[in-house]
Amino acid sequence: MSDHDPIDDWLSTDVELLSPVPGTFDRIHRRARRRKALTATTTALGAAVVIAAAVVLPQAVPGLLPGHATIPSKIVDSSKPSPSGHHEQTKRPKPPAFAGPASLSPPAQSSIAGSDYRPPSGFAATSVTFISGEIGAALGDATGDKAACKDSSCTAIAGTSDYGQSWFAIDAPPAGPPDGSSGVSQVRFLNGSYGWAYGPQLFATSDGGATWTQVEGLPGRVIDLATVNGRAYAVVAVCGGQGRDFAADCTSFALYSSPAGSGTWRQVRGAAAHLPVKPGALQLTDTNGYLLAGPVLYAGSSSGGSWAAVKISSGTVPSCLDGRGRQAVAGESGVLAPVNPGSSLYLSCQSATGEPVIYQSADGGQSWQSDGRAGLAGLITSLAVAPASDTLVAATTSGLYYSADGRTWHQASVSGKLPAGGFSFAGLTTEYQGVAVPAGSAVRRIYITSDGGQTWQAASI
Repeated sequence: MSDHDPIDDWLSTDVELLSPVPGTFDRIHRRARRRKALTATTTALGAAVVIAAAVVLPQAVPGLLPGHATIPSKIVDSSKPSPSGHHEQTKRPKPPAFAGPASLSPPAQSSIAGSDYRPPSGFAATSVTFISGEIGAALGDATGDKAACKDSSCTAIAGTSDYGQSWFAIDAPPAGPPDGSSGVSQVRFLNGSYGWAYGPQLFATSDGGATWTQVEGLPGRVIDLATVNGRAYAVVAVCGGQGRDFAADCTSFALYSSPAGSGTWRQVRGAAAHLPVKPGALQLTDTNGYLLAGPVLYAGSSSGGSWAAVKISSGTVPSCLDGRGRQAVAGESGVLAPVNPGSSLYLSCQSATGEPVIYQSADGGQSWQSDGRAGLAGLITSLAVAPASDTLVAATTSGLYYSADGRTWHQASVSGKLPAGGFSFAGLTTEYQGVAVPAGSAVRRIYITSDGGQTWQAASI
């Protein structure tokens, strides 16, 4: 009988560790990146509401939402690196092939907190919104990407956590680009959770864009939306525009409001009339809300309650307002920009052929003074004031401009060739950072400034 013990042999044998399942390290790496992005998002949310209100980027925001000797020296900082026109992105796995409007985006874990998927290569931005100096989102038309959209028209959403230097895919609502009374063209986020895609339909998300729900029952097209103080305000209008020109020929409007996370929208008392209204006419600050409809300015609290038409008490009456029953100049239209915080306003009045005139009000529109002709080329499409600053930026059909006081304006430097048709929007998220969106749905880039609007660099999504 042998005294050899097989257990001794087994214990003395070298053990070879099993190899991990293929892809394990990649999954761990992706999850670590997702946790890092979520931490950055949570850190930024403390200031998200204030910044979103300033952007009404319009303000994205509104999304959304953005050197010369006359600019205060604190704005000019040559030591700050300007964003380059081209940004290298880390390669990420390609998302599944998009099958059409019902499945336009990657799996549902994708959100503004971060994703491992890149936006479609044919992405053309129509709207940008930011909730901080780093985190934001862009909505665009991806129809040009045949691999992504097959034979359907597509809407896509992209997110960024480094103010546009790199982008990742966010799930989009099941809607195509605007077509009369259907589709969406704009996006606004209140914070890292609550957001809305609209124009002319309305969709809402409460999980950072991972899932979207259509809001139904509003009596018209949603042509404008802004967020602040935990609420969203929407301009619902009766319009006759067709195709992508969904906000044309609007003959009446009503302002609606809803708490974030609620599916109930209620009409704001005192803010409805048979008057024309245009996108970008709704502007919010931390304390006040304003809506310019034809020649009438409406105002109220941005925290709830009724609004009313503003009566000009005395003095100058801007040419695009009607004062106390006086008729505005025929053909004049206005673009509004509130100062946050406070009750100060800037107003640009301009006809289709005339040079814009800038007005200022220190009391919410009850009295005005003229700053004179701005000397800007083209029609003003967007006007914005930097948070806690006197810096203004204006987008026009011919370029971008900036001013330190609303009186003296300078043309901004824009990298590369100016887009045909100029810009549809420009806003400032912070005193230095801003974003501009070119006019036209075929443009596949946005423009970013880091010096208060003096210079703008092209950035692809």
